[in-house]
Amino acid sequence: TKHAKDREHSQHTITQLPPIRTFGTTMLIATYLRTVVSTAGHVSCVCVLFGSNLLISAIDGTARSLVSIISTVTRAQIEQDLRTHHSERVRTFQNGKQCDELIVRQSGTGNVDGGKSGPNQVMDEAETLKKTLAYAKEKYPEFETENSTNILGNEDKLKELAINLICNELGGDNPDLLSDDFQFLFPVVGPLTKQQFVKAFSEFKVRDAFPTSSANFYNFRVDPLEPNRIWFMSRGAYEHLGTLNFGPSKFPATNKRVCLPPQCFSMSFDAQGKCYKLTGGYNVDRSAGDSDGLGGMFGIVHALGLLKLPFAEGRPWKRSLMWEAFALRVPQIADDWKRLLSVERAQDSHGEEKPLLKSK
Repeated sequence: TKHAKDREHSQHTITQLPPIRTFGTTMLIATYLRTVVSTAGHVSCVCVLFGSNLLISAIDGTARSLVSIISTVTRAQIEQDLRTHHSERVRTFQNGKQCDELIVRQSGTGNVDGGKSGPNQVMDEAETLKKTLAYAKEKYPEFETENSTNILGNEDKLKELAINLICNELGGDNPDLLSDDFQFLFPVVGPLTKQQFVKAFSEFKVRDAFPTSSANFYNFRVDPLEPNRIWFMSRGAYEHLGTLNFGPSKFPATNKRVCLPPQCFSMSFDAQGKCYKLTGGYNVDRSAGDSDGLGGMFGIVHALGLLKLPFAEGRPWKRSLMWEAFALRVPQIADDWKRLLSVERAQDSHGEEKPLLKSK
């Protein structure tokens, strides 16, 4: 019969079907609508963020101007703001372009073509230290007198001095280890004088609150470009087993254990081996630890959940309104439309006049 012949014929030839693009077109339309809606949302958010920033900036600027006028008229000055931060006392490559030759760089570490060309980027620390040490001994002879401790470039000696400070609560338990012009400089706090630092540590009573804690200091290294300075890291763990004094507040033991993120510290020593500048609490990985990126005592208080501090410096980092508006949302709009165009191009490339099934 005719139907039997048709079935027999279909076993040898498969009819070519026209291109089917209905599903792809639907997906493209859905992606387009999502992008339009998302763009409208981002633009609205940018307007809100920008407007809010203008208002906040106006209030902030007005407040600071009034405070400045009042402070000037009444001479109500903040003593800490008048204090000059200690800069490097042993300067090497910082003394001008002519001192660039003090830095020895490893060959094959260029920033172009996988290191094959461009300025070399990685320092040869040992060779650089030899040069900066010779330069510093000539430039700063006070470090080489009979009464000096000969610490320049001496990593073992610098480490010994640093550990001695650590064993004495960073000098809080033995102020004689600190120079008279000592400065304590953390990301927010400081510079504190020697007297202010010792007073603050005695009031905190950190050891009473965390009797089993350890700051876990490690990786002590002399600075090859500032040979009287030693750098080291810390990944502290603290168990709150006693009363913590924090300003006017006293927090009883919570028995909680918290870990802080990795933090960078440094100690700079004078010719007599006394520390004249202590820096630290600089978090180098805000995704690590339990403090949401906060270091120092602020990080401990936050991680323990003891107190929500009323100032931004004591809270986890939060991006500014303008950063979110113009560094995140505006680029996101561009990325969304680029993604839509790529989907459309992909659809066009797959939508050529090709049969769905090929004939045998």
